[in-house]
Amino acid sequence: MIVVRLNGGLGNQLFQYATGRHVAHLNKTELYIDTSAFSDNTVDSKWKYELPAFHINATLANEELLKHFKLNDFSTSGIMLTKLLSFGKYGKYKFNEYGFDSNVLELRGNYYLKGFFQSEKFFKNIAESLKEELVIKENFLPQKTDLLQDISNKNSVSIHIRRGDYIRNLSAMDTHGLCSKDYYTKAIEFIKRELGNDLHFYLFTDDEEWIHREMHWDIDCTLLSGNSTIEDFYLMSQCKHNIIANSTFSWWAAWLNKNPNKKIIIPKHWRTNVKTEDIYLNPPKWFIK
Repeated sequence: MIVVRLNGGLGNQLFQYATGRHVAHLNKTELYIDTSAFSDNTVDSKWKYELPAFHINATLANEELLKHFKLNDFSTSGIMLTKLLSFGKYGKYKFNEYGFDSNVLELRGNYYLKGFFQSEKFFKNIAESLKEELVIKENFLPQKTDLLQDISNKNSVSIHIRRGDYIRNLSAMDTHGLCSKDYYTKAIEFIKRELGNDLHFYLFTDDEEWIHREMHWDIDCTLLSGNSTIEDFYLMSQCKHNIIANSTFSWWAAWLNKNPNKKIIIPKHWRTNVKTEDIYLNPPKWFIK
């Protein structure tokens, strides 16, 4: 069996699920997901488990199963102790860095995975089957048929501007950084050069006040608000093109965008002092700006 720990928001959960799914596929075994982080009074308990909205192929891990991995210690000695006490039947692997770790895909046997796994390289080889699983269930879809029709009929471009949880937490802002106004301006100018001026932009943000105060672009646009996380994610993925933030949320919406001719703009820096291309987060044909 393969067990993967889920934590963080929807985008993080999708990276963790996708990596777990690939490792389970390589091991020809079942995937279990550990959702305990959302109810254990840690920093992750502010998030909620979002994957029930998708047609995923995994089973929730119960406490009895998790006991095999002795999860309280991920130090080198703790990892070795799990192996020894289970006579080699169970192992655990942690990767909390950014980028790709090829060792993850070489794990064989019963493993518990903990990490962010923010790179397409963790699951690129099963991309097509993943896209079949990561379809949102009908009862989670937005009921705004007029809006969906507009997005479909127009040459639609989503713009994701994430600020709220980054700016509320100074340590998070130091780590993540914010996409600048200049980034969005250059991204809009680029996509206009590529596609012409007959575009309609849909703005997704957690800081509407900043949008009204700072963003004075000469574009046809609609600012969307009042939607659930899943509804925003779906609407973003339905746009024909995407300008994303340094956010796993909009990364996945763009990745699941089915337009074969899509133009995706991704920021040069994914984190402060961490370049997007250095951690393999820019799929082929995506444009770094």
